[in-house]
This record gives sequence, structure tokens and C-alpha cells, in this order.
Amino acid sequence: AFAKVENETKANLVCSSLERMSTRPSGIGVLEIEDGSGIWEVSGFFLKKPNYLELKILEVVYETEFIVSKIVNKDWIAKVQRDLTPVRAGRFLLFGNHDKEKTPINVVGLRIEAAMAFGTGHHATTVGCLLALEYLIKMGYFFKHIADIGCGTGVLAMAVARIFRANVIASDIDEVAVETARANFRANGLDARITLVCAPGFNKVEIVNRSPYDLVFANILANPLCLLAPRMAKYTQKNGLIILSGILNRQANRVESYYIANGFYRVRLQNIGQWTTMIMQRK
Repeated sequence: AFAKVENETKANLVCSSLERMSTRPSGIGVLEIEDGSGIWEVSGFFLKKPNYLELKILEVVYETEFIVSKIVNKDWIAKVQRDLTPVRAGRFLLFGNHDKEKTPINVVGLRIEAAMAFGTGHHATTVGCLLALEYLIKMGYFFKHIADIGCGTGVLAMAVARIFRANVIASDIDEVAVETARANFRANGLDARITLVCAPGFNKVEIVNRSPYDLVFANILANPLCLLAPRMAKYTQKNGLIILSGILNRQANRVESYYIANGFYRVRLQNIGQWTTMIMQRK
């Protein structure tokens, strides 16, 4: 069951009410729709049919409308694994286990399995980050201290670990993402070369102690990127580079302005569809 509401405060109130239903949801999601409308979406996932009378009461109280749909019981991860096709981004090729025999020898192959975490490599933001990395490699940059903030399934951390003999640390706020990244690192033989932690932003002693970084990835969303700008400046070394994505094209100027205000300047900007990836350098 999901509903749309006009602000974050109401979204959190709806979320609290869903949690108190007689048939309690097994999971709840609250997120802002990234289209500039300010609308938030609340989703509740039920193992049993929810009480429709209670949902109707919530609709009246919060002046919204719930859409209820039944999800077919199937192995969704296995289905996504079968449907995923290899993704090429510069020298990098992302593929699932079912395509490992098709990987050309002249590419940097990264095995990515579908899982309950963002980042199979098919999203334009991930591809944009890999192409930004490809650009920096071709420009002759070499990195020794690298962080992947909001690593998802670990694609970007693995890419740099394959290219550079560097200290790489990856972090994500979501425990499922961290465990998925750990499995991917192991599957690619990179678990000994990448430190992995569960943390929001730079809020972990392991991340702080390894700073300053000469390259930082942050493929998250525009609003968290803006909030992260002061700490990004604090933990990026002078002349260090950052690759930012998860930014809708119309959000790019706002995100860039936050980083300019914190001592960065633009090196390169690329649009793929509706998404922007930018490379910025610290003064």
C-alpha cells in the first residue's frame, strides 16, 4: 500500500500510523520524490492483506489516497539476475554471474549480482561515475587514498580497486547495501583490498582516520550531497577530486553552488538522460 503526501512531516505521521495498524506492515518506506514537487511517498509492505477500513480512516485523516496492490510471490532477485544485461562504461564492464563466460579479455570486468540494494550498475548515475573515472584515468591522474561514500553494492569501490594500488574505503548507511557490497567484493577477489563500513556520510572513525582523500565518490541524491559539502571539503585533500552523482539535471546548479561555496570548482559535467554527474576539484 502506498500514498503520496505533500511534505515530509505528514509523510512521517502517515508512517507512524501505518506502524500501528492491526495488521502491521513488515516494512515501511518513506522517500521524497526527486522531481522538485516536494511530494513524499509512503509505502507499507504487508505479508497479509491489510485492514481496508483502517486505510480508509487514514485517508480521511491525512487527506490522501492509498493504492493497494498484490505482489506476486516469486524470487525477484533471481528474475532480475536473469534479466540484467552486461553494462559497458569505458573500460569497465559490469555483468551478472550468468554472463561471466561472455566477458571480453580487454575490459575490466566487475561481477555484480542483483540484490536488495541500490547499484547493479544499470543506473545512469553509476555509469556516469564510471565514465568520470575513465576520463580521469585518461587524463593521467593516479590516486592513493579513495573513499566511496554511499557505495550501494560497491561498484565504484571495486572499479578503483582494480585500477589503482590504493587504500580504498567504502561506506553506506544501509546495512543491506553493506552486506551486498561485501559479497560483491568477495566474488571479485577484492575483499582484502577494500575496507567496508556502515555509516552515514563521513560519520565513522575509520573514514575520518584515513582522510584526507585524493578521490571521493558520492553517488547519492542531491539534498544529501548539498548537506555533505562542508565535510567533503574537510576530508578531501588540496587539489583532490570528487565525483558526484545521483543529481537530476535541474538540480545540478544548486549542488554545484554548495560545493563552490565550500572551496571546489568544476572540472567536468556530464548528462546521461535526466541525470548529471560532475567532477569537482578542491582548491
